[in-house]
Amino acid sequence: MSARYRSNAPRFVDETVDGEALIMDMVKGSYYSCIGASAVAWNALKDGASVAEVSGSLVSAYGIPAGDAARDVEQFVDALLSEEMLVEAADATVPSTPGTEAGNAIPQGEYSALCLERYTDLADLILLDPVHDVTEAGWPHPTA
Repeated sequence: MSARYRSNAPRFVDETVDGEALIMDMVKGSYYSCIGASAVAWNALKDGASVAEVSGSLVSAYGIPAGDAARDVEQFVDALLSEEMLVEAADATVPSTPGTEAGNAIPQGEYSALCLERYTDLADLILLDPVHDVTEAGWPHPTA
């Protein structure tokens, strides 16, 4: 797969802290967690890296077989696409080495298969919060 992707923003917003990517769906109120290699893969994919580039980074960082890395990344991309978190980017630019952007270094330690954890326990509260229902100017400028 040589396709490149981008985050489905502004519907999804994300932040990576201490090796964990937290991604929030501003339409449905669900949120997601990606830890370790999964966070690195999320950040690289949303910034335009291809499956092959992310797989190569995982092989280099963790010494896992290339076939395992490619399978994990393809399944991860399928999950992200089914949740509508990624969209194909026709005009994506090739990023620098995936996973090496500031604050996005590949974590040390054992490799764990890529995983997207989905939570809906706070969906009602998130959707009630008016802070995300704003214009491009941000809070406190609510939509009409």
